Parts: sequence; C-alpha cells; structure tokens
Amino acid sequence: MRRLIISLAAGFLSCVYYLCRLFPTRRRIVCITRADNAAPLDFTLIRTWLAEHEPSWEVTVLAKPTVNPLSYLFEMLRETYYIATSRAVVIERICIVVSLLGDRIAAPVIQIWHAVGNMKKFGYTVVDTPEGHSSEVMELTRMHTGYDAVAISSMDFREQFAAGFNVDPAIIFEAPLPRVDLFRDPVHRERQRRAVREAYPALADGRPVIVYCPTYRKDVPANQHEAMERLLAAVDFDRYHFVFKPHPLSRLIFDDPRVITIAGTSPDALYAADYVISDYSTVIYEAGLLGVPVYLYAYDWDTYNEKRGFNFDISHEVPTLFTDDAATIIAAIDEGSFDHDAYARFMARNVTLPAEGTCTEQMCRRLIAFAERDSLS
Repeated sequence: MRRLIISLAAGFLSCVYYLCRLFPTRRRIVCITRADNAAPLDFTLIRTWLAEHEPSWEVTVLAKPTVNPLSYLFEMLRETYYIATSRAVVIERICIVVSLLGDRIAAPVIQIWHAVGNMKKFGYTVVDTPEGHSSEVMELTRMHTGYDAVAISSMDFREQFAAGFNVDPAIIFEAPLPRVDLFRDPVHRERQRRAVREAYPALADGRPVIVYCPTYRKDVPANQHEAMERLLAAVDFDRYHFVFKPHPLSRLIFDDPRVITIAGTSPDALYAADYVISDYSTVIYEAGLLGVPVYLYAYDWDTYNEKRGFNFDISHEVPTLFTDDAATIIAAIDEGSFDHDAYARFMARNVTLPAEGTCTEQMCRRLIAFAERDSLS
C-alpha cells in the first residue's frame, strides 16, 4: 500500500510539474529546506550576496518543516511550481519533491548539505542500520536522486559523499558553506559574542564559558543520564559557566539551575564559548573556525560507532582529547592542554578555504554557473 501511495504521489507531482513548465522560466534560483520555517543562514547569505553583486538573479527561499503532512502537501505543490519555473534548485538536506521528481527536473539541482565538514556516514552508507533509513524507505522515496551537483567542504571527502548520496563522484565540487565566512570574521564573532551576553547577562561576569554541543542520537544511550551527571559533577561552577547547546532534534534536558541552555542560532551559544565539549558532531569544525579549544566526550563511543559508523577514525585523527571520562576533560580545560596548531592543520584538511574571495562568493559563482549551464571547472 505504501509503495502504491508513493507511486501515485510521484505521478501526481510529475503531472503538476509538467503543467508548471508551461509557465515562463524566470532568472531565479530557488532554495528549499524543510528544517524550519525560517531561511537557513546559508540561504540568507546566498540571497544577500546575489542581491548585492548579481541583482539580475532573483533568489526565493522556501522554508517549511514537515510537521503537518496535510499542510506540507500544499507546500510540495508550491515547491513543484518554483522548481519548474526556476533556473536552478538549491537544497541543503533531503527534499521530498526533488527526490520524487528526480531526473524529470530540467533545472540543475545542487545539494549543498547543511553541515560544515563531515565525519559520520550518512544516506546510502548507513542503510538498514539503527541510525539510518531502511532500504525500503530509501527505494520508495528515491532518496537523494535527481542531483546534478553536490558541494562539499573538502575533496578529501569526495568518495564518502559520493557513496552517501549514491552519486557519481564527478558531480561533486569543493565549496565550503557560506556561513564559514561568519565564523572566520572577527568583527562578526565579537558582535555575536556580545549578543549572547546581552541575551544571557549572567555570562558577562568574566568567568570562562564551556559550551556543550552533543550530536543527535536516534536512541537515548543507556548510560546517558549517568554520563551527564558525571559531566556536571566535574565542572567547577565557581570558575566556569556551563552552557548547553542542544541539537535541534535532541530530547536531552539538563534539570540543573546552574546550566544555561541556549537553543537555536539566535543567538548562537557557540560564539560565547571559551571551550567546547562535543562528541561526534560537526560542530567541532565550527568551533575550529572560531579558534576555540574542542574536547570530545565520547561516553557511548562503542555503541554509537557500531550503530552509525564514521568516514575516518575520529578517536585518533581528531587532534584533541577523546575520552569517556568527564573529569579528564575538565582537567584538560583547567590545564589549557590543547594543541591549536595541530587542530588548525586538521581544519585545513577538512575545510578548504578559497584562495581568493569568500566562501559565499565562491558558492554563489558556482550556483550561477550551474544556472547558466556553464561547464564545471
């Protein structure tokens, strides 16, 4: 039954798409996300740069989460219209309409993904695993089909991304996300740091700020509660502020008045960090761009690694402390034992910055090239 419903939906969308193709194609790039009701920062930066430097290009951002299936049905029809009448389609995660229409889409579809850097396996490399989708779902929804190009932060991950998206490695190009520019901009960093402190005045008393940014886990680890208790017990709250930045999908909550929880990106807690504790999250790249020491609290490494899998051995190849002992991490913070030079070299391998100009400019130039059907360099 599910297969029939999806087939009917794909056929219906195809009919709508071809009807919409009768309308004039505009000099427009449409950017689509289902992560939130607001435009992702990368889409906002793309739209702003093109408005300033290439005003002949219109940018439309469609942002609608898939919370309500009925309302999202109407959003799918809207997306179909814009896909049919735009010169290029940009997505930053799975887009149901793109997957169902697939190769029927005449405009180039560019997947820029949503994470700075990469380390975890995803997509087709985690099919039928606890952290991935089933092969049946992947087949029925035609997940990650229809891409003409895929942007990655470093060609070191070309083969892994090709496998994850099940695409030809030849369509992958190197271009870090536009928001990388903001992490590297000292003026923006200081402005955002002030914004966090203004929103949370307690952070302005001079104590260093430890920000804890764990990755999302589909299943709650059996030892999570104990691990969080050990982490809080290790922190000297007279010396440090402890800020929790939850993953948008996380169910983890700290029921402790000493912990300051700052969700989302307005303001972004990461800018207030003097130290970052993470685990298997690509936030370690964002912290690296900010020049903030990173420590990895891998309290469930054995089970998570078995469920998910990684593109490289982060327990040895990320040049920082990797441990399941919270007290050891806090001791390292106390001692200031972090190799900034080694981490900078790690960052250079994983996020390749453009030789000239900004990441935003580089991305926008490539999008225009695809929209105009220019040959890839």
